[in-house]
Amino acid sequence: MNIALHHFRLVDTISKEGTLTKAAEALHLTQSALSHQLKELERELDIEVFHRQGKKLQLSEIGYRFLRSSEKIISEIRTMEEDIRNYKNGKTGKLNISMQCYTAYHWLPGVIKDFKSQWPDINVNIVSDATQRPLEYLMRGDLDLGIVRTQMVNTKIHYEAIFEDRLNVILPAGHPLAQKEVIDICDFQDQELILALYDPTYQDTPLIETLIQEQHVRPKTLNRIHYTDATIEMVNAGLGISVMADWIVRPYLANRNVVARPLHHSVAKRTWYAATCKDNPVIQNFLSCLKLYFAENQMCMEPENFDELLQLQVV
Repeated sequence: MNIALHHFRLVDTISKEGTLTKAAEALHLTQSALSHQLKELERELDIEVFHRQGKKLQLSEIGYRFLRSSEKIISEIRTMEEDIRNYKNGKTGKLNISMQCYTAYHWLPGVIKDFKSQWPDINVNIVSDATQRPLEYLMRGDLDLGIVRTQMVNTKIHYEAIFEDRLNVILPAGHPLAQKEVIDICDFQDQELILALYDPTYQDTPLIETLIQEQHVRPKTLNRIHYTDATIEMVNAGLGISVMADWIVRPYLANRNVVARPLHHSVAKRTWYAATCKDNPVIQNFLSCLKLYFAENQMCMEPENFDELLQLQVV
C-alpha cells in the first residue's frame, strides 16, 4: 500500500473544511489537483474515504479511521518540525564544555546560569575529564567548546579570545619578597616554590616553569599541588610561595596571612580562548554569554582594583 504524507494532510483538511473548494484553497492546490489526489488515495485503498453529497463530502467508516491516523501523524510531524526549527535556531540541544584549569570551575556555574536563563532547553554538560587535555577532546568530538590558555596549531580549531588575566606571586605576609612591589622570575632562586600539577606528556609546560628553565633559576624546592585551596593553606602556613592568576587568588586574600605581588608585566598577562571545531547557534549563544560575563565581572583586575583588595587582607 503506497500512502504518502500528502494523503494524510488531504483527508485532514477536507474533513475540517467540508468541501473540495475550501480544502483546495487551504492546501494551495487547484480543485482539479485535489480531486486527483483523493481519487489516487481511494484507488490505493480500494475503498471510498468520503461519501459525496452534492458539493459536500462526508467521511466513510474507513475514512474516520484514516482521519484518526492522519491527526496523530500530522501532530507528530508538526512536533518534529518544531523540534528541528528549535534545534537549528539554538533553542534546544546539548553543549559539552570544559576548561583547562580546575580552579576556573568556581565561576563557570555563573556563566551557565546566565545561559540557561535565556535558553532553558539546552542541556549543558561539563566534561571535567577533559580538563587536562581539552583540545584532544575537542578534536575527537567529545567537546563542543573548550576554554583554554594554550593553542594547538590546527586549521580545524577556531580560537576566540574571551578574557585576560595576570599572574601574581602569592607569599606569606612576612616573607622578604613581600616587600617588593613587582616580582621577577629571578626572585624564585632558592625559594620553596609551590606550583600547580600538570601533565608533561601534554606538551604544555606552564609559563612560569618555562621561564624558570630559560633563565636557569633554581628554586630550593619545587612542590606540585593539584588543588588551589591546599596551595593557599601551604603559603598561609609559611611553607612556600606560589603563582596564581589574579581572579583565582582574589577570594583568598581576606582573612589569611598571605599577600599577592604582581609578576613583571612582561610575563604576567595571559589570554584565555574559547576553542571550537564547529559552529552552530548553541555555541555562538554560549560564547556571547561568556563574553558578557567576563566583561561584567572584569576577570582581569586592573592594578588599582587589586590594590583595593590587598587592603582587605588580614596580616
